[in-house]
Amino acid sequence: MSAIIGFLVAALVLVFFEVILPGGVLGVLAALCLLVASWLGGTEYGWLGGVGVFGGGLLTIALFVYIEFKLLARTSLGRAFFLKETVTGHSNAAPAEDSIIGESGTALTRLNPSGKVAIKGRSYEAHSQDGYIEADAPIRVISQDSFKLIIKKI
Repeated sequence: MSAIIGFLVAALVLVFFEVILPGGVLGVLAALCLLVASWLGGTEYGWLGGVGVFGGGLLTIALFVYIEFKLLARTSLGRAFFLKETVTGHSNAAPAEDSIIGESGTALTRLNPSGKVAIKGRSYEAHSQDGYIEADAPIRVISQDSFKLIIKKI
């Protein structure tokens, strides 16, 4: 009997942490604990005992999750765990149009091998294919990669 209760308590604890730290692993472990408790109930008290342990465990877990979402969400601890705002964001856009390839400009900073360049009056992050380039040196754009221009010294 104590093993059955132990597995049911372990399932409740795992479900509690699964709600706080979602990912699925703890939920699967909780389901396994419930199944083991049901199997133990079935071997000790017959198939009716196993079904009773399983049904009672499911009912207890469902009640526990309901209480956790309703009551814990209203406490200061719960407010720290539950997200109240929507998350907005976007990916960085490419630094320039593809038409910039082949354009000439000047190095705004020393590139060793990364730095800033000016092309047609705009500043861009750049990576030098030639390695070290001094500031104010003439450069040419040869390609674009990720969020930098690939340049070489003229």
